[in-house]
Amino acid sequence: MPRLSVLMPARNSSATIRSAVVSTLRAMPPDSELLVLDDASTDDTAAIAASTGDPRVTVIPGGKQRGVALAGQHLLARASGEFVARMDSDDVSLPGRFRAQLAAIDQGADVVFSTYQMIGGGLRKPVPPITFGPDAAAAALLVDCPYPHSTMLARTDALRDAGGYQPSAIAEDYDLWLRAAANGAVLRRLARPTVLIRVSATQVSGAAGWRESLATDPTLRRSYQALLQRLWGTDSMPWFPELAFTRSGPLTAHGRELLDPFIHRFTASLGALAPVERWSLSRRARQELGKRAA
Repeated sequence: MPRLSVLMPARNSSATIRSAVVSTLRAMPPDSELLVLDDASTDDTAAIAASTGDPRVTVIPGGKQRGVALAGQHLLARASGEFVARMDSDDVSLPGRFRAQLAAIDQGADVVFSTYQMIGGGLRKPVPPITFGPDAAAAALLVDCPYPHSTMLARTDALRDAGGYQPSAIAEDYDLWLRAAANGAVLRRLARPTVLIRVSATQVSGAAGWRESLATDPTLRRSYQALLQRLWGTDSMPWFPELAFTRSGPLTAHGRELLDPFIHRFTASLGALAPVERWSLSRRARQELGKRAA
């Protein structure tokens, strides 16, 4: 049985899936499998994914279109490895990715993320190479989701015990990270980038109104509430709809009144973290107010 299962849902990815598959295979250990679910593509996605001839690749016909969350849940159920990693069909795995993440797992983590670099869409600022230990990695989820899907490697049981992907969640990856952390999983983020994340105009998260829709998503709200209860011992979160990850644009006076106490409490809760972790998370939290000033 493979030690590692890499999960890659794909739909109409003929332009990018070869680089995603080849780069992932190059980074994978020999005792691994790459499961590619073709989610009812109307192009050559499945054929290109299967064309490498590498026996570690299994292409799964999707039949009727499932969507990202259902595809992820199907792949998670199909995975036979003790560990699972996620890879998007338009991203690129960097050399040494899985070796570094498995080493962090072997040192006691349940879910390991990494920093990343972005490609496409013009020049972009690099992501600061800062390691997050377990406390910082969980706390970061209260402000936003700093962990793109393709940066994740985890113990399979940690994701299954948290309930896996929920089809009702708009942001299925963020929702799962929240529930895993609330369930007691040990999270870490590596400073080294392990993947190149491709930016494109067709991404769901860039669609008009997508961020605003998260503010009223009951699934995400429950998962966020569960983590808040674990970290702060409360389920009261009147600021939730005003966070920048759920709403864009300037804060109203009422929004600032709700969000300001959260920012102060969040920064005050970081006292036990390493200085660089505290600096990074405090800076990110303060940006929620600064960049959205009316």
